[in-house]
Formats: sequence, structure tokens, C-alpha cells
Amino acid sequence: MIFVPTEELKSGMRLAKPIFNRQGVMLYERDTKLTSQGIHSVRNFGLIGVYILEPAEPLPPLSDEDREFERFQTVSVFTLQEILQDIRDGAQPGKLEGLTADIIRRFGRQKDKFNFTQNLRSVEDNVYKHSLNVAILAAAIYGKLAHNSEMQRYCVIAGLLHDIGSLDIPAPISRKKNEELTDEDRAVIDRCREEGYRTLRENCDLDSEVMKDISYLLRDLKELRNGTYKEPKNPDFQLETLKLAYFFDTLTAMKYGEEPQSDIAAYKYLHHPRNHMNQQVVRALTQAIHIVPMGCSVQFTDRSKGIVLTENNDDILRPFVLSFHDNRVYNLADGKVYEKIQIADVLKTMDNRYIMTDRFAEYQEALKRGEVKAIHFPGT
Repeated sequence: MIFVPTEELKSGMRLAKPIFNRQGVMLYERDTKLTSQGIHSVRNFGLIGVYILEPAEPLPPLSDEDREFERFQTVSVFTLQEILQDIRDGAQPGKLEGLTADIIRRFGRQKDKFNFTQNLRSVEDNVYKHSLNVAILAAAIYGKLAHNSEMQRYCVIAGLLHDIGSLDIPAPISRKKNEELTDEDRAVIDRCREEGYRTLRENCDLDSEVMKDISYLLRDLKELRNGTYKEPKNPDFQLETLKLAYFFDTLTAMKYGEEPQSDIAAYKYLHHPRNHMNQQVVRALTQAIHIVPMGCSVQFTDRSKGIVLTENNDDILRPFVLSFHDNRVYNLADGKVYEKIQIADVLKTMDNRYIMTDRFAEYQEALKRGEVKAIHFPGT
């Protein structure tokens, strides 16, 4: 699967992902062969490019849940665009409450984990896709932390609106990679975000809790960047949830021309004490979304590769895995095994999940019958 810019699309190329319009109607299904008319439609739709299957590549797995998540993201980005434009025009955002309620209903009350997937974003739609994802993650995380529905609602609204000021960042700065930004660029970004906060305060009738969350989030982001942040003695879980959602989306965002971090790499970053994330909130993230899901293809620290056979909810980096190197099952929850082999990262593919059926079940049954032994390393 490769990304092809719109101007390089050719007739006969096969789509790797479905394309939806702003109403959520599917325009093109996966594996559709592009025609000249289809390419013209893609360009008119404003896409900077699409993912294309290579000539002999089979379709990767895509569940109904994943398809619906992509559809919801597409529709909601257009809705959020209308909301933010209303606010900038001085009008009350009529669709804000509806979008907030929809996000909470879909992601804030789930008992099970869901697959959080990124869509490619451009400079033009980055603010909308980022803000939507922060709101989705905030709803899911806060739903695992507390049952206060009103506070969850405030948290989601803050996620949707917090970055409105970034719409005014000059394009030459917006197009820079993070490592290319100068101190002067960052000062401009800070001023735009502060002005965005003032726009919200002056143009919207928002609850004081929402305004507080946005104000403190912008403050903490600036202090974390400048190295002046101090961890609070009594954490505010709404703020900590927003902060974690902000960083997880930023780290894993798919921007044209930039390499995103994997979910595992982002988790390791957030889990490290030096990055000042509240670990209770980090754990809530691992309870809300799949980070190392069953069927995930991974690379181990010894550079061999394998597949995750089960999820470990107590420690997501210590599941049962099947090694391609020797076709053996390893329990990474076993301390002695973990000393020898760990998961370094997921394999860098667009969708690296395999549909797992009875491979692990077969191993468990063979273990019960005494036909195989629990895997361990010689000398441990």
C-alpha cells in the first residue's frame, strides 16, 4: 500500500481505502479501479492524495467498525469546520452540542476498546482533524476515568474548540515540520492560539469549565515545550485527559511528507516519566483503544518479527506472541522471557493487523494435552 498524490493518480490504480463524501455516503469502495472520471472526482473533492494498492497486493483487513470510524471522521471534520467558522464569524455554533453528544455516545461509553485510526491530513484540514481526534480520545479516556457525564461533555467540547486559533497561523509556518520551527515561529503560534482563546471567550456562551480547560491546556503545552512545566500535586483529570489526547494524536498524526510515530512509540513516550503525563490517564488510554491488538505484526528487540496472539490488559507490551523466526509462542508476561525478548515497535505498514483465528487456541489445547511446553529460553 502506497500513498499517491492526487496529481500522480493514473487510471487502473486500485484504492486501498474507501472514500466518503461530507454526508458520509461512500463514493468509492476499496479495490475500486480508478477511471479518469474517478480521478477528476477525487481532485474536486479536495483530497491531496489517496492510498493505492500495489499491483499484486491483496486487500488488508478492514472491519465494519474500522469502516464506520473512517466514515464518522470524514463527516465530523466537515461539521467541525462549520462550527469553527460560525464562531469566527461571531455566530453561536448551532451544531456543537450535537457533535459533542455524538462523540460521547460513540466513544465515551464503550465497554470494549476500539481501533483508533488516523487519516492523512494536509495543512488545510490539520486543525479540524486534530481537534476532532483530541475530542474522540478525550471522550474515550475520560469515560474510563470517571462517570461524570457533564465533566466528560466539557472535556469533549474543549477538545473540539481548543485549537481554533491555529487556523490563523500563517501558511509558511504551518507547512514547516516541528523540528524546523524557530523561536519566532513558535511565538507566532502562541499568539494565534491566545487570540483564538479570546475569540471563544468573546463570541461564544461557553461554560466556565470549558474555558478553563482550554486556557490551562494552552498554558501547559507552552510550558512543556519551554521546559518550565511543574507537575501539579492534585491533578485535574479533565486537563490531564486533554493533554494526553493532544499528544497522542500529535505523535501519531499522518501528515503528508512526515513520518508518524506508531501507537506503541507514542505510548512509550507518554509512559516515560520525563514527559510528565499522568500515568492513571495513560492507563485509561490503554483501556480505551487498541495499541497492541491481537493480530498486530511487531518487531522484537532482537530484530526478528512476529504476531501478537493475545492482548495483555495489565501491561500492553507483554502479550503472548508468535515469533516468525522459530514459529514458537512466547509469553512476554514471564519475566525471564521478557529479559530476552521485548516488542520494539509495530511493523511500519498501513494496516499491519492479521485476522487471527485458532492459532493461539491450538497452542493452548496442545499445552493442556502436554504435547508442547510453555516457551522459555535455554538457561532461564
